[in-house]
Amino acid sequence: MYSSCPVSGGTSLTGRWKVNGYTIANCHACSLVFVQNQVTTEELAAHYATVTDDAYDDANVECLNYYYEKLRGMIRSRYAKPGKLLDIGCSRGWFLDVMTGWERHGNEISTAYAATALERYGDRIVIGPFEDYPMRESYFDVITLQDVFDHIRDPIPTLEKCHRLLRPGGLIAIKVHNISCLYAKLTGKSFYAVVPPTHLFYYDGHTLDRALSNSGFQVVGSRFIGHLFKVKTVFLRLSRGDFNSISYRIYRTLNGTALGEVKFQKNLHDIITVLGVKQA
Repeated sequence: MYSSCPVSGGTSLTGRWKVNGYTIANCHACSLVFVQNQVTTEELAAHYATVTDDAYDDANVECLNYYYEKLRGMIRSRYAKPGKLLDIGCSRGWFLDVMTGWERHGNEISTAYAATALERYGDRIVIGPFEDYPMRESYFDVITLQDVFDHIRDPIPTLEKCHRLLRPGGLIAIKVHNISCLYAKLTGKSFYAVVPPTHLFYYDGHTLDRALSNSGFQVVGSRFIGHLFKVKTVFLRLSRGDFNSISYRIYRTLNGTALGEVKFQKNLHDIITVLGVKQA
């Protein structure tokens, strides 16, 4: 169990919830919410070997691209000329597909997901935990972590490694769930993102800014970017991975129907994207 906060080092921790057998604590020094159990890399690898997410398949690329294209616009507002990009947690490589013109690299812990990206990007895709990713000092112009930073067991070492991989002035973009949004406050431990050990950390703008600042980055912007959702995906997320839940049964009923495929825009400020620049 962590005896101090992995971001601030604060030792005043309070157990907040028990979920899936894990203790979720709150740090009084910085307000970070995180899984207090120290999960090993091997445990995570075993967990992800059994996890599938129906929202991350080719049939949902249009919805995924809705966000990817907005992030591409944020990156291009700072880098009009393409450079070298690393997408950590690249899944099947869909964001890399969007970043045409760039030298595109990816890292993915799931062999099943990475197989598709490997077909398109070859040895620029590295399979395994990010801590094993080869070090290339000051190589990348941009590093992105989308729906992955809250999965990673060592946030500060991860950011410090990103700092070393980025060239001076390089950009990091992190997208995570926002534990301080109104929806999260109303639902508490039933918030759809509270699913340990899949998500180990629960950030908001303040705690993410602190983590970046402690790792040598200057925060230069943040946005609540909306998403394009299918009706059926709402119930998939509400099920929180429980295949016996009512929400999952509704998802299965809607899957393959015209109603389930209806798309709508969603922005509950439950997702936050923060940009940071590497300081020399």
